[in-house]
Amino acid sequence: MKNFSEAVLPHLPSLRRFARGHCQDVDAADLLVLTTLKKLRARWLWMGHSNVRLSALSLMCGLVDGQLSATPSADHSENHGQKVIGPATALSKMAPFQRSSILLTSVERLSHREAAQVLDISEGELLRLLPQAREQLRLIVEAPFRQTLIKGHYLRRVK
Repeated sequence: MKNFSEAVLPHLPSLRRFARGHCQDVDAADLLVLTTLKKLRARWLWMGHSNVRLSALSLMCGLVDGQLSATPSADHSENHGQKVIGPATALSKMAPFQRSSILLTSVERLSHREAAQVLDISEGELLRLLPQAREQLRLIVEAPFRQTLIKGHYLRRVK
């Protein structure tokens, strides 16, 4: 059996990437990874030969859900004067569960079964959730463009 460091070290880039998807601040993302690793280390002896990456991502999802539900949520309809919304900003405006489902399947390239295992839901529920999450992400990204189209009158006269 590998020791903890040997088992976790190959998965650190993936954990940091997933944490950065949830936290826009680099320091907050690193703190999330550190907290996850501490919790994983405490459970290390009882984990057996389970998948370390999936276990760490599952712990991180639990931490993110608890952390963000304890803090007041931001108003998702605010635009803050931005013309273009980047992927990190768009993801930050989504609910944590939707954000996790998109990050796990699209960024981390987990299978639907693995992503459902990490999120602790059934695979069918994940397949129902993903289109809703993608649609929500599309609406957030397109919101500034729709607002400029509504405000501007580009067509002056019709012949």
